[in-house]
Parts: sequence; C-alpha cells; structure tokens
Amino acid sequence: MLYNERRRELRISSKTPTLQRPESIARILLTATCLAIATHAAAEPPGAIDWPEGQALPRLPAPANMLETIDVGILTHDEQLTFSALVGHANRRQPRIALLNHRSEEGPETWFYTPTVGIQLAQPISESDKYSLIADFAGEVAGVVLYDAELNPHMRNLAATVAALRKALPVTREVYGKLQERGISLPVLEDLTSLTFAGPFETYQHLYDAYWPSCEKRFIVSARPEGRGGDYHHTRDLAAACGAAALWLDARIPRERELFGKFLADMPVGNAVILGWHATERSGVTTATRYGIGTMPSDHFMNATVFAGGSHEIQIPPTPKTPPLENKLYVALFLSDGDNIQYVQHAMRRKWDRSAAVRGQQPLNWTIAPGLVDVAPGILNYYYSTATPNDCFVCGPSGMGYTMPVNTLLEPGAPLGSTLNDEARMDAYAKFTSRYLQRTGLRVVTVWDDLTAMQRQSFAANCPELLGVTVQNFRDDPAVASSVAENGLRFEKLIIPYAGSYDDLRRSIEAEHAKLDGNSPRFAAYQADIWSPLQPERLVELMNEFKRKNPQIEFVRADHYFELQRESRQRVEVGGK
Repeated sequence: MLYNERRRELRISSKTPTLQRPESIARILLTATCLAIATHAAAEPPGAIDWPEGQALPRLPAPANMLETIDVGILTHDEQLTFSALVGHANRRQPRIALLNHRSEEGPETWFYTPTVGIQLAQPISESDKYSLIADFAGEVAGVVLYDAELNPHMRNLAATVAALRKALPVTREVYGKLQERGISLPVLEDLTSLTFAGPFETYQHLYDAYWPSCEKRFIVSARPEGRGGDYHHTRDLAAACGAAALWLDARIPRERELFGKFLADMPVGNAVILGWHATERSGVTTATRYGIGTMPSDHFMNATVFAGGSHEIQIPPTPKTPPLENKLYVALFLSDGDNIQYVQHAMRRKWDRSAAVRGQQPLNWTIAPGLVDVAPGILNYYYSTATPNDCFVCGPSGMGYTMPVNTLLEPGAPLGSTLNDEARMDAYAKFTSRYLQRTGLRVVTVWDDLTAMQRQSFAANCPELLGVTVQNFRDDPAVASSVAENGLRFEKLIIPYAGSYDDLRRSIEAEHAKLDGNSPRFAAYQADIWSPLQPERLVELMNEFKRKNPQIEFVRADHYFELQRESRQRVEVGGK
C-alpha cells in the first residue's frame, strides 16, 4: 500500500521547536503539500533491517519524510502493548510511526527536530481517532494474538513475544472488539486466553519451551508487565520488529533466577544485550554478568525503531592536545549515569543543554553508552557535535552493556564477589566492548564495582584502544586497588565513586593536594552522582574555585588523565634505570 492512504496532509505539529520552525505558515503548508504529493506519487520503498555480523542491535531503513504520531498518554496499558507492536511491524520496512510522551523531560518532540536526527512529525492523533492508526497500517500485520492479563499480567509479555514471531498485534478481547467495531478485520492467529498459568515462572517456562527456540537471541527485552511502574511500550517496538522475546523474571527468587539463566545461556556471548531493566539492579545485572551479557537500561527509552534508522556514521570529535606533564595534582571528574540510554535520551539532554553556558570552562567527563551507535546514532551525534574541547566522553559501566564483574554490595539475589569467572565469556565480553569502543571513539571505560586479575587481563588483552579504566570501588572496600597491566593499561581506583556533596569533594581534593611532594605529579579520579546536587554547573564552580586558589591543581579530560599518568610512570622507569 502507499504510505498512509488517508494521509493527514496538513496535520503538521504545532510544537515544532524554534530552531527547526519554518519561517512562515505559508511555508509550512507548502512543505506539507509537497511531502504529501511525493508520498502519494511513489510506493513505499522496500526497506529492510540491516544487521551486520557482530552487532547486537540492527539498523533500520531511513525514516519517512514525515512520521505519524500518537501520544502514549491516551492509551491504556494494554493498548500501549498493541500500538508498540504496530510501530515495530510498520517501522521494520521503513520507520513511519513514532510514539510520543508529553511528560518526557527533554520535550516529546525535541529529538526529532534536533539537526542530527531531523525528522518531521505529523500532529499527534486524537484519542477519539487513535484506532485509525491501526486501520492505516493494518496491511503491515498478519493478524492478532489474543491474551487476558487480568489474573496474570505476565501474559502481556508472552503475548508480545508470540505476536513478534507471528508478525501480529497482541490484543485483549476488549481491544479486539474495538478493532472489529471500526471495521478493522484481522484474523486471530493464536488465542492465549485459555492458558491458566499462575504466575511468572510458569508463564516464562512455557515461553522458553514453546517459543524461545524461534526467537531472536541477540537481545531480549526485560519489561515489567504490571503496575504504575510497568513497561508497556519502551523498546517493545524493536522486539516486535525483530522477533525478540519479552520477559520479566525476578533474580532474587531462586527458581526465577535459574530460568532467567537458561535464556541468558542461549544468547550469543559477545554479541548480545538485554534491553529494559530488572526487578532490582544488582540481582539482575549480576545474574546477566555471569553469562557475559550486559544490560542497556532502557525501560523509559522510546522509539528505538525510529532512532535506529538511517545513517549510522558517527562524527567522533577530535581529541585536544595533551597538556605538558608537571608536578601537579591532576584531577579527573566523571559524571554518572551514561550507561543508561534512557538517561541519555531524557535527563542528560536537559542537563547538557542547561549547562551549555558553563560547559567548556573546565574539563568534564561524561559517561555515555556505546550501544547508542546502534539504537540511536543521531542522539550520540548530537552530544558529539555540540561538545566543547573540554567535554570528554567515556564508556559507562562496564563496557558494551552494564555489567558488574565484581559485586561489593550484598543484596538479595546478588552475592558478594566475582560474578564472571568464565574466562572465555569474559574475553568475549571484552572483545564485544572493544568493537563498540572503536565505533564510538571511546577510550576510557568505567567499571562497577571491581575487576579480578583475570578480568583486568582480559580488558588489557582484548581492548587495545583503551587508555585507562576506572574502578568504582562502590563501598570504599580496601580490597579494591589500582593496578597496571603488563601492556601499561591503568586501572584507577576512584577516590570517591559516587560523590554527592560539594564540600566532601572539595575536602578530598584538598587532602590529595596536601600529598604533593613537589618532585612528582599525583593523580586523583572521582565520579559525581548526576542525581545529586553536584550538577555540571556546580562541578564547574568547584573547579573554578580551585583554579583561582591553587595553580598546582589541574582538572583534565579522562583521556589526558591516563596519558599523563602513563608518561609519569615512564619517567619513573627511565629514572630508575
């Protein structure tokens, strides 16, 4: 069919940001009319998902000139499940639909009109007209999968998985009735309403036995299917487009953790990730880490099938020249929580733009997710293209996907100690990380909470582009230590791993400065909690305060920090000889 036969030609958003807003209403109307004529003049391009070997997430075709939009706020939880599947199936051939959320921190349309993304949006469909979107794109699906989540909400994930495999829409009987009332005739491909599973374990055991063999294994979506904090649409569009499974297993519960492990063991180590989140952070992340699988926190990330479309060429910013080594205290300040792609999409955009007036005055090291090169290259390019020479990007914990090779904080389902003891799996994860570091130009990795000698050696052997690694030392464990690998790769124990107080950070830096002996440089690295009062503006204020008072303290980019440290070690080695 032609892209959207009942095109709403003049339904252009009234919320277009100023930087992209056409100069006049006449120009808006002309642009819309031209787009509509062009759309009707040619059939939809026969795009296809491109999934290169060694890449965890796929590339989709370039988006259409204008996307249909619907705000998830006008959809019930079960309708969100249905519409996210519709988006995935329609966008697989060419991204043509976007889900909006009027509560998004950065603004619901901000990213689309950002120059590095550059997508036009039609005005959101009204609540009374929402099912017309399914009518427009009914030809993209083969039918429906019926389910009932009243007694067991995990049936939502089972139905979403089956629908992804059958190129169908997961629908409740109520939603199916509304489709029929509007003349949308889709056959029932599978009816799951007669299943009487008591809870998550039985539901996902059935999914594992009956459907998992046919599922895409390079990623799964871990999505809570119930409650106000439930995940009913985030990244589910990508799962629908790719035939991936959706599940929610609580790693604090032994039999659910064991079943979760069965799924993870079937995923290709060194070429797979989890999208979504977990019942608790440490129980879920450590369980996945055992299998060499990282998590890309994304239970609030939206429109993966849109932002993964088009060009994936990354404009890596140049690295400024490293300053000369002097007998100073060199300090590197890192910001959390860039491994979290939903943070990068939402809160980080707001913090980044808000701090534009002070960014560049002093070096700031921003953690970011290398997986953005797959799922949202335009978002990554925005940060890269608007960075100052003093904005340095580093890889969030602990590489390609959040892993926790050593856990130092005892919690239910997350025992203390090393979680990744299989050397082959560790090497596969390190090589996987290396590929993404090369694609994104990131040369420093932050690690939670620690690394064993084997894990450090694996990073050193398999990530040749690395300049250094910071070790989180989350609980200030004295057993966590800095070290240097045989090839010179430095593993730097953070002095404060998650600083949240201006005064505490200032006092610690002063204490490190007091240790200067005048004969050699010193180095101190800290990470600031981005959710604390230590916002970028406050950190710049702190650095400016030290700059005025003490020229022996120099704040540096992370890459410069490790290069200077290597030079310092080489001087000692030469002097010792």
